[in-house]
Amino acid sequence: MKITHTDRLGNKLTEASGEQSVEIEIKGEFGFEDILIFETEPGAFVEIDIDPTFNKSIVYVPDGKVVYQLPVGPKARAYDPDAFKGESHSISMSVVPQEELTKRRNLAMNSLDMRWDTGYFPHASANVVTRDEPWFEAKNAIDGHLLRDGHGAWPYQSWGGGLRDDLVFRLDFGREVLIDEIIIYLRADYTDDHDINWESGLLTFSDGDSMPIKMEKVEEGQSYKVEPKKVTWIELSELKREISAAFSALTQIEVFGKDVL
Repeated sequence: MKITHTDRLGNKLTEASGEQSVEIEIKGEFGFEDILIFETEPGAFVEIDIDPTFNKSIVYVPDGKVVYQLPVGPKARAYDPDAFKGESHSISMSVVPQEELTKRRNLAMNSLDMRWDTGYFPHASANVVTRDEPWFEAKNAIDGHLLRDGHGAWPYQSWGGGLRDDLVFRLDFGREVLIDEIIIYLRADYTDDHDINWESGLLTFSDGDSMPIKMEKVEEGQSYKVEPKKVTWIELSELKREISAAFSALTQIEVFGKDVL
């Protein structure tokens, strides 16, 4: 396995390799839109630690490669202002043992996800993003950050679709997983009624099943248990709120279960 650091044009700057794990030390500040490339065996599960401000993530890599371009400009406002800053950077990747994959965990979390198709999983997408602003992209709902008593850029990034009534959020796992619980954290910027909770929605599963859900105006996560089922994706749709002029958004979705190996 290998980690390569390049500039935005693909010119190699630093590289490190290993068998079951690899760590790269990058000295000096990152350049504008530098790229980090993680290479492993096709179909591997790896844990990537890309920055101290990111949650470590277990990523499924069907093609054996993760290409991550560092966010700059407006894109960076969906992340901690200290992300990728400083004169020294330690980045690592390691193979995830099979016994870890068969333990129950949150299968949705991927702090390295990006808006468009990435080729690695889990991956979140949506049919609408408010004003196409990065802090309202679907990926924010699986980054592992739960602060939700405000709205907008970091630390309140969320998935939001404005005042639309036709919103669809999709989470792709990229392979078959066995799930038993979904936890939804609604954004809770309830001060001055900026936010209102979605009152109902529909969870749809890749196996053809669907489950209507009710949601409440609370700050804690709302749990929905399901009979253990094998799926490759889930969708959240048919989202309804009482007041059409108030915003609703999804701060985080967690999907608990385990891999099917």
